[in-house]
Amino acid sequence: MSSMVPELEAYISFRLAQLSERNEHHAFETIATRIARKRISANILVANGPVSAGGDQQRDAESYTTRIPDELPHAAGFAASASTSPVVVACTVQKTGLKHKILDDLAGICAENAAPVDLVAFFSVQSIPEAVTHEVQETARTTYGVTLDVYSGMKVATILAEPDLVWAAQHYLGVPAAMVPEPENAVPEWYDELREALRRNGGPAALTPAAQGEITAALRFATWDEVANADLPEWLDFMGAFLSRHPDDEIVFRACYEISVARFRGMGVAGTSEGLIRRAVSYALLSHHASILDDAVTLVTYWGNMWIAGVATATASEIAAARDRLREHITAELAATDRATYPVRSASLTGTLAYLHLQVKWEQAEDRGFRPPMAEVAAHAGVKLDPVQVDASFADGIVDLNAAMQYLDDLTDLLPQARPYSASSLSQLFTMFAPAVAAHPSYVKVRDALDARTAEVQGDAAIAERCRDRAVSFENAGQPLQALAELHTAKARWFHGDLMYGAVLVSRYIAKIYLDLRLTYAAKMYACGAAMIANQSPDDDVKTQVPKALLQAARAAQVSGCWVDAAALTEITLLAHNSLATDAFDFSKHPDLERHHANELMEYVAVRAFWPDVEPLFRDAHPRTGTYELLAEQAAHPDAAMPFDEERFQELAREQFAGPVLADLGDTRTIDFEALGVRWAFTFDNNHTSVLAAEGVVAAFQVFLADVARFDPVVIRAAARIRVDTVRGASHAEDDVQFEDDGDEISGRITWSDSTTDLDEISRSIVSTCIQLLGEVHARPRDDLMALLDLLGRDGISHKVLMGRPYNESAGLLSDEHYDRCAGATRPPSSDAFTPSSHDVLAASTHEGPDYNRAESLERIEQRYRTAKSWDRSLAVFLQDPRGQDAVERLRADGWLDWQILVTFVNVGLNWRVQREAINPMTISPQRMRELATRPETESEPRLPVQFVLDHLDDNLFVQTASVARNWKIQVRGETLGSGILRDLLIRRYHFAEDDVPHDNPFEIPVA
Repeated sequence: MSSMVPELEAYISFRLAQLSERNEHHAFETIATRIARKRISANILVANGPVSAGGDQQRDAESYTTRIPDELPHAAGFAASASTSPVVVACTVQKTGLKHKILDDLAGICAENAAPVDLVAFFSVQSIPEAVTHEVQETARTTYGVTLDVYSGMKVATILAEPDLVWAAQHYLGVPAAMVPEPENAVPEWYDELREALRRNGGPAALTPAAQGEITAALRFATWDEVANADLPEWLDFMGAFLSRHPDDEIVFRACYEISVARFRGMGVAGTSEGLIRRAVSYALLSHHASILDDAVTLVTYWGNMWIAGVATATASEIAAARDRLREHITAELAATDRATYPVRSASLTGTLAYLHLQVKWEQAEDRGFRPPMAEVAAHAGVKLDPVQVDASFADGIVDLNAAMQYLDDLTDLLPQARPYSASSLSQLFTMFAPAVAAHPSYVKVRDALDARTAEVQGDAAIAERCRDRAVSFENAGQPLQALAELHTAKARWFHGDLMYGAVLVSRYIAKIYLDLRLTYAAKMYACGAAMIANQSPDDDVKTQVPKALLQAARAAQVSGCWVDAAALTEITLLAHNSLATDAFDFSKHPDLERHHANELMEYVAVRAFWPDVEPLFRDAHPRTGTYELLAEQAAHPDAAMPFDEERFQELAREQFAGPVLADLGDTRTIDFEALGVRWAFTFDNNHTSVLAAEGVVAAFQVFLADVARFDPVVIRAAARIRVDTVRGASHAEDDVQFEDDGDEISGRITWSDSTTDLDEISRSIVSTCIQLLGEVHARPRDDLMALLDLLGRDGISHKVLMGRPYNESAGLLSDEHYDRCAGATRPPSSDAFTPSSHDVLAASTHEGPDYNRAESLERIEQRYRTAKSWDRSLAVFLQDPRGQDAVERLRADGWLDWQILVTFVNVGLNWRVQREAINPMTISPQRMRELATRPETESEPRLPVQFVLDHLDDNLFVQTASVARNWKIQVRGETLGSGILRDLLIRRYHFAEDDVPHDNPFEIPVA
């Protein structure tokens, strides 16, 4: 508090006492009213009637809110912003008999013929003892049932000395300006000058658009500014003056709009604003101006927000009716507008309709019996909500997303001709709803068009920010893969000179999401890349990101199970942190560092307990910072004792980590992770060059897989074991991928150069390697794979799989000696039990596969049941044999459907006939095969032998499964018969375990 304030309060108290000496009741009455309007209610008006004669019923000022809504729905001034609690102000300048004065005023205010009141505020120039105050307050409660607040003497002076009311002391008490302290949070000069001019004039001098524009600017400023917010009642009063114009015109409409929005957003109330909204909508329905119609839709949207906030009296149905009338009117206006002649107007009306359809249909909730609880004040009053903070995932069903996207699609076609049209607000709203509309066919078209318009006006940085905002929306909605796609676009937009700070931040954000997805090497690549970029920047603000990015890289190494690597990276992080961060080792200011240290301590305690031979590696990883000594000291404390045995610890570790414990030890390393339902295991030599080369390949492949997963490829669930061999100094043109047919398991070898000279060559080779790896598990035709690659290419996969510089450079932070020490140590045998698991969004897909058609599926199944009837005689023989019965029951228990068992039986029978009739299976025609399979058995021909069926049943299960797969263009290479991989794919993506038609039990044992 300023040292001038006590002196100011004393002077104000002196000047108030002079009012008493001169019996200036009216002046004090005005002062009291000004205080009440700031501290009690916005709707306090001076009462009428001669003071001496008691014509005002002891009411010097009061609130008329109980009558204004009905009697004066279009009233100006404070009537437009009236509150709902009846308040009365009484005041006196007399020196003695104050207790009796208060009681007499209470009796008059609360008389039987007086208007109702909830609160009485009594102001006195002279101080009133606290004991007297408490006594009269008790009388007010018990006798009259009202609340009484007493403001007297120095209390009044203290209030008048506060920044938002000191102007009243200057104006009415003549306080010199020199005595008023400079405000600690001053408002802008233009704002202060306009407010003082309006106070002097008692409102706007003229009801013109120019005057309204000035007041609008100040009203909006006061709505959000922490200091100026206290002025809102005054600005509402000034704006309310424009409501007196008759008949209603655009100025009246603007006043309705500004008052309604300011009361709701700035004060959290609706009050009489609902009447103003109705008035504004009525005017808009007669208007042809696109801007009026757009603002009317916005105003109705606010009305809906008032309803859900619990401060509106209207029903959701009434609000919906207003919205629908506006929609019909705007639709008619758009239909009457020639797009070619008036593209800007067409774009404006189209954008308004898109915005309208993105509004929540609260009436649907009301129709189901929902009514929000009533509230005195809406939540978040005076607080601007960032669009990405709004959860739009609830939108499906109560927002007409399809109609909104249709209008947005139309708008994008108009934008090239409608250059002056501003799409900024609509683009921001689209960002909010991005998670809800991402699957819509027009999403990419609309997104790119709105981003292009943003770039034209605001540049690449604005697009990058918009992409980041969409990414946050996607992540909050549980769609991390879509979030990554947006962040990669933002990174590309920010990735040059003056925008490097944004590029570093978004790269760290990308690393964070990859780590959340358990793609630890992708996370490490982006964290190390961000650290390198930040370290090379001349900007000190950018450099502060170096230790933060390095800490993320160390955390990624921890989660991958490479604890010794993580310890060495942590040492580098601490050195950078000490150099670039303030209060570097104050954990209260750096909680991320504290959490990381706690994780390393846990690892160190486990090493000491179970694998003490590894402990020296931690000592060698921390040669300079004293971290090892701190870990040793903390681990020696009795409270740090390991509470589990090794087996239990490893069980817990497998749940928490994305790789085996101490995966960085031994003469070879293995990176073992799961994505798209495939277990990927990459093995390579544990030396400096090989580790960086192989980790770089895996990091890029993990980025590739996360990008691919958005397009839901058809992939088998399998295990792939890949050996990575590094060739030093070779060109990446010589990189190679080879695969071997190894039964159920995919076995391959990557030959990879450690060259870092040609980024384009590296990028091409990485993408080629990734597509070859995916191709081994991809189960659709090659054209589908190439189409997928085309999508990835257009979406920028080549810049995603690299982070600035090659991985060998950005992650090459550790010495040759470090890798030699790791190679010379032994990984715990208990770590071999590690089994990877994937994040839900990277799990084996269960979405319906491409080309699936249920009608076709059922038609084929029905045909198979008919074909099987040709073998009824042999099937009866098979079922009469207990071995046949057991076989059928076994297959049913394993989930095989009746038609699948029958088809298998028919296939076995077909093979038997081919053998029996000595037909060469290599030359038989398809027609002849169908004839053999469907030819009904005769009474005289021999039956299919039971033993032959049993011997060939399992093999033919795969044959019939492969036959079904071919119908859906599924093709898998190198599968061992009966392995179940193909069946698993058909079950997950093509309803193989569900599709069937009504049928009798074909395996009912016939009576002999």
